[in-house]
Amino acid sequence: MKYETVAEAYRDLEQASGRLALIERLAALLTATPAELLPVVCYLCQGLIAPEFAGVDLGLAEKLAVRAVAAATGTAPDQVTASLRETGDLGQTAEQLLAVTAAGRRASLEVTAVVGTLRQIAGAEGAGSQGRKLDLLAELLARATPLEARYLLRHVTKGLRLGIGTPTILDALAQVYAGGRAARPVLERAYNICCDLGLVASALVKGGMTAVGQLRVRPGNPVRVMLAQRLSDGAEILAKLGGRCAAEYKYDGVRVQAHRTADGEMELFTRRLERVSTQFPDVVELLRAGLGPREAILEGEVVAFDPAAGELRPFQEVMFRRRKYGIAEAVRDVPVALFCFEMLYADGEDLTMLPYTERRARLAGAISQAPRLRLTTATEVDDPAALEAAFEQAVTDGCEGLVCKSVSPSAGYQAGARGWLWIKLKRDYRTELSDTVDLVVVGAFAGRGRRRGTYGAVLLAAYDAGADVFRTVTKCGTGFSDADLAALPPRLAPFQRPARPARVDARQDPDVWFEPGLVLEILSAELTLSPNYTAGWGQIKEDAGLAMRFPRFTGRYRDDKAPQDTTTTQELIDLYRIAQRTPAST
Repeated sequence: MKYETVAEAYRDLEQASGRLALIERLAALLTATPAELLPVVCYLCQGLIAPEFAGVDLGLAEKLAVRAVAAATGTAPDQVTASLRETGDLGQTAEQLLAVTAAGRRASLEVTAVVGTLRQIAGAEGAGSQGRKLDLLAELLARATPLEARYLLRHVTKGLRLGIGTPTILDALAQVYAGGRAARPVLERAYNICCDLGLVASALVKGGMTAVGQLRVRPGNPVRVMLAQRLSDGAEILAKLGGRCAAEYKYDGVRVQAHRTADGEMELFTRRLERVSTQFPDVVELLRAGLGPREAILEGEVVAFDPAAGELRPFQEVMFRRRKYGIAEAVRDVPVALFCFEMLYADGEDLTMLPYTERRARLAGAISQAPRLRLTTATEVDDPAALEAAFEQAVTDGCEGLVCKSVSPSAGYQAGARGWLWIKLKRDYRTELSDTVDLVVVGAFAGRGRRRGTYGAVLLAAYDAGADVFRTVTKCGTGFSDADLAALPPRLAPFQRPARPARVDARQDPDVWFEPGLVLEILSAELTLSPNYTAGWGQIKEDAGLAMRFPRFTGRYRDDKAPQDTTTTQELIDLYRIAQRTPAST
């Protein structure tokens, strides 16, 4: 299969203006893909060459890529850099240079050769590795057409960002190989329990939907985390959960999924599928000593912890541990504890279909508790007064609040889903008009006056999970320190797009558009109806969406959350309706 076929699809996807067009173009690409290459092409559409959790890093800094472009085009590096300053995109720079130096070059690169070379680049280590990476990339570019070079450079510099998410690729797979979107839930369930789109595609093409349905949880492959809805009234929570629930402490830390494989290796994954064992070697050692099953998958919250006082510490302190260097010093300066709350797999048995009470019992039996390795505090309640008491105690003990979990016999672990089996009750939700939400930046407005030269405000969106679209809900310019404002342009630069991304639904026209990527925590006075924002459009009032009044950035970047894990439009609708039913305080 020619890499040109993939590059042409990338070009068309960039230009697509709606999600249906994205699905149709992806379906055309998958139809043109030989069955044996389907997993590889699915990874390429994700901007990867292996599953995301594999952590394959090409290790190519932009300066090195500039030198590769110079070598491939016979151009001085300074000239490439100058062109890059004009275009702002190394892929576009390479395309323009090759249009002159390699005009008329015929497409000869094949997908297998491209991916094979990228794997060699990723695998180059040790003395001379940077030179080897440079040579390999330059060799690829020397054979590439201008269009192919555009996307090769974007791929190696992590700037591909085609505006498609995994749900959109699953829709295209369903359309081509499973008869239509009706098969999407089965494909999505399979992806949610293995986080490997190539594995799902391989099962589909080899064994059809039967093989996809037989995929199971396996240690080493992270499971997409189950998510919670939110409510602020204890009686309403209990009503939603059948009159009784388990009230678990909600700790303010980093959610991790711990995997022990048959060879004894231990790996920690974040909800964004990042490997963080090297950042938390003390947590790995706690689990080596205290986890019973030889093979296991469990979930817990890593929380900053003062061992002398036995007290929990703020979220900002545990985030100090998220670093590449100075690990030993960070372990010494910021001790952590792991509070375990889920058991998903143990010694050959997939536990995700078991009810909560059985999973909790299996977890309790699998952990030898210690001062820094514990189960989450949990109690079963069946009346609002008891739930309120549990909430107040959780806050007193330094937690955010509670996660109220269904104890129904049918309450399995819903990987990747945000359903009504788990409901959050947090401190933020206890005041009528002060709800923190996590929103993704999709646009920015140029600063004026003191903010000239940076962004004065950002356009923020919530995620519509059903449509796989980000819908706008507010414009926010308050709460940003001078340091935040200075850091925003470089933080957002990798996501910048020349036009509105296909998966962004907006009625405003910011000065700069961004592919959804950067997540911010936002505090607002209230939710109101507005004709200018698209979140919940037409679901409460015709020709109106939801907007946030007096939004303010809390200073907390949610780097632990992927864009699709942000606050959903349905959550905002629910919060609005709850506020409408709650009398204002006097």
